[in-house]
Amino acid sequence: MLTSPLVLLASLGAGLVQAQQPTLDDLFVENAPSSPRPYVIPHYANSHSVTIGSQLYRFTVTGPSSGYAFTLMSTNAPASGSLGVLPHIHRRHYENFFSFKGRFQLWAQKGDSEQQGRLLTSGDFGSVPRNTTHTFQMLDPDTEMVGVIVPGGFEDLFYALGTNYTSGTDTPFVPKASSDAGTPSGSIMSSLKKYDVYPELSFKARRDLVNGSAPSHNSVWHTGNNDLGKPGKPYFLASGYGPKYLSSEHGYQVIQPLVQPKQAEDLNYTISTLSLSRQTKDSPPLYTLDGAAAFEVVEGALSIQIGDFPLATLLTGDVAFIPAQVPFTYYTETAFTKVLFVASGNNSLDQQLISGGQEWNFTSFPKY
Repeated sequence: MLTSPLVLLASLGAGLVQAQQPTLDDLFVENAPSSPRPYVIPHYANSHSVTIGSQLYRFTVTGPSSGYAFTLMSTNAPASGSLGVLPHIHRRHYENFFSFKGRFQLWAQKGDSEQQGRLLTSGDFGSVPRNTTHTFQMLDPDTEMVGVIVPGGFEDLFYALGTNYTSGTDTPFVPKASSDAGTPSGSIMSSLKKYDVYPELSFKARRDLVNGSAPSHNSVWHTGNNDLGKPGKPYFLASGYGPKYLSSEHGYQVIQPLVQPKQAEDLNYTISTLSLSRQTKDSPPLYTLDGAAAFEVVEGALSIQIGDFPLATLLTGDVAFIPAQVPFTYYTETAFTKVLFVASGNNSLDQQLISGGQEWNFTSFPKY
């Protein structure tokens, strides 16, 4: 039986359209792409991983993958008796630390002000603006520290200093005794400046923490409310003790801002956690943002649909990246889901939710 040319062309065209439809296999990747596009990276994937001493660094959002808006990274390591990195400052980069699990200690000092130290547990946050001396130390056998660095591209430092790493099992970190990476050689020390790292070898991390904080005479840490810091100053937020807002636009969401435009100054980015109630997939609002954005699931499961890609489900530790001007929707079908949200631009999602919501005193949402 002969097939007409028109029927044949229509058949081929339909097959081509079908073949070009993006799939979940296209959305889920092992490494952050080399240019901005929607993608999801599962927790513990090898994404551009390197090891330095006993610390394993993964880069789920990189400079190239975000258009140099921000870098999102995780550091997994066992406990160590030494500082995880030499004390140093950045002149161009603003660095933020979120405790995903386990405990680590973070120190920060701006100029001649008194040195601040905190012991961070799950959900705690530390903000280190530019020109602030800082360092950290891993304290628990299974610790994961999430870093947000603005602008993006800071991962180049780790590529230069670390050893490329892959894993067939996606183990959180290499099971070996902790080790200090040691003091870099003089030649390496001098080369660090091109990566915006300026060592402060005279800095001595204070060890007089009381109840997880120092100085103890004027620090409120897991005992009362913490405020977002003044522009250009380091600050710390204990989990659940910072400002909170309630949005009821689509189900309930509790927004806990960690960095807002005032703190970010000219770098124009925000960081918040969002705690979602169970929602229906039939009515989530569609968002299109001016800048790049990313979600990382802290607890629960997040459903997200980005651009033309199929609906994806993210579990704990998974990261979704959304380029600027790409529409997306999100919701959860679990009773409680919490995500870390990072965005650049002027109309970021957390800012929209805060402006349309109300001040709130609790980490959970109403019962109806």
